[in-house]
Amino acid sequence: NSKHEFNDPHEVLLHKLEELVKNLSEVVSRLETKVLKESSKIDDGVGIKDEISLIKYDGRMKYQGDEEKKKGVSVTKYSPFWSERFRFMSALKLGSAATCINILPFRDYEGFSKYVGVGDERGRVYVFLRNGDVVVEFYTECESPVVAMVSYMSVYKNESFVVTGHRNGAILMHKVYERLNGEELSSLVMETVGKFVEGNGLPITTLEVHHVGRMRYILCTDLSGKIQVFREEGTLYGSAMPRSRPLVFLKQRLLFLTETGAGSLDLRNMRIKESECEGLNHSLARNYVFDATERSKAYGFTSDGDLIHVLLLGDIMNFKCRVRSKKILEINEPLAFQAIKGYLIIVNTEKVFVFNVSTPHYVRAGVPRLLFSASLDEIKSSFLTYQVMDTNKERVQVMPVIASDRETLIVLGLGGEYVGMYRSNLPVLKGESNTMLWTSPVLFFILFLFGAWQFFAKKKEAFTSWGTDDPFSSSSATNSAPLGSNTGERPFIDSSSRSSDMVDLRSSGLRGRRYASPSRYPSGATTTSFRPNSADPISRPAPVDPNYRAAPELNYRGSTLEPTGFSKRRESLFVNTQATDDKS
Repeated sequence: NSKHEFNDPHEVLLHKLEELVKNLSEVVSRLETKVLKESSKIDDGVGIKDEISLIKYDGRMKYQGDEEKKKGVSVTKYSPFWSERFRFMSALKLGSAATCINILPFRDYEGFSKYVGVGDERGRVYVFLRNGDVVVEFYTECESPVVAMVSYMSVYKNESFVVTGHRNGAILMHKVYERLNGEELSSLVMETVGKFVEGNGLPITTLEVHHVGRMRYILCTDLSGKIQVFREEGTLYGSAMPRSRPLVFLKQRLLFLTETGAGSLDLRNMRIKESECEGLNHSLARNYVFDATERSKAYGFTSDGDLIHVLLLGDIMNFKCRVRSKKILEINEPLAFQAIKGYLIIVNTEKVFVFNVSTPHYVRAGVPRLLFSASLDEIKSSFLTYQVMDTNKERVQVMPVIASDRETLIVLGLGGEYVGMYRSNLPVLKGESNTMLWTSPVLFFILFLFGAWQFFAKKKEAFTSWGTDDPFSSSSATNSAPLGSNTGERPFIDSSSRSSDMVDLRSSGLRGRRYASPSRYPSGATTTSFRPNSADPISRPAPVDPNYRAAPELNYRGSTLEPTGFSKRRESLFVNTQATDDKS
């Protein structure tokens, strides 16, 4: 029977079709299994081949591994935005994931930041130079991840203090100083000097240093929002509990932004004053950072997915918070905010977003403008090119970390164990305040006064011409007539014919008004008045003699000779007659 069945052409064809269907089913199942395996290894939208390493060989890229796949697939496109605008300086690979970054306050001879501190998930702190050399790998006394870090300079030269906050609530203080190994070489030393809080509490979220004269206070907040203030030696100064959790502190102002608004802390009595932020519309803020140039401006991200621009004005007694602008931002959390001069940088676990906050477009619109975005893989590929990539390990999802010196230096966590240091090449424009200052009417008025003062300072007679002290004015001549003149005119007396026993008031103890002797008149004019009579229509002013004393040399401010009870009319010192020669 079986032989008969196979002799039938229809039966043979049916049998072949069944085998074909079976083979196709097996192929489809294999393809589905392969697709599932490949999709499970796709990370952040980038397809990665299983156990494939890229090797540079004779200038060509050669695939090793699965020989069945001979076609290359584009997994990402290189974007030059980041490399053109941020200059790569160095990179560091840690033994574990980076959880916190802080730029230490050491400066080199050029004025740039010298050291950078990085905390990892094992409680260690790495300190490295700008060129990437690790100078300190410090094991703290707490193995919990470092989630907050702040540093400040000591009163001693080349010494600073670093305060670390850990996930288990511990707060430690460390001293970092440079020690000379020779005449020029120096090494950095780090040691723990105190413990503020034991590690049995909530994670630390914020650390800040507040200076009051020579005193320094360490402000810290935990996940519940509780604010604790410690003295520099480690003792607790006080604590307070606000209604809303603080997110960021304004340096040296004791003002802070919370999830629902703003608040202030009075160190004298540890009292907190809070107020809601106008325009927030009952949404909760997730992140905040203050502007690098204008401290009253801040940028944040809300629970509704809005990028907000906030103004915080006032002092600890009277302050006001107002939302200036909102913009919907489609970005996945968690986020990390950082600001440099003129720009805002936002980082999540996948990308970096750069916003412009200083251009004229921003001034008119009031909203940070997105310049570009770049993935962390693109940034990392600039210094990991032609290196073996282990694709069997899954990427560990960690909190994004970023730090800056508020100028141009940026230290960025690139995911996992890598940390990169970059310097911004972005142009920085002038702020709004400078533009308004040079167009202010007050400035023009001040410049006018300065110019007037310079003009009249060169002309000394201009000041006296404004007053009543001009000796050649008619009113001044009448009021300041010499003794012996009844008509207000001063008679001219030849200096050669003066009597030797004439009283000189200048040498007298009762010093009156000083008058300079006028120049000698021509002969025949001895009885003529020195000042022309105002009633004479043809009178001409006499030419100025070189011996004539100018107005600034005359002193009209002498004390009066008469007491206040007598009349101001003065008797003439000389008889109003023709001058006679006493020598004759």
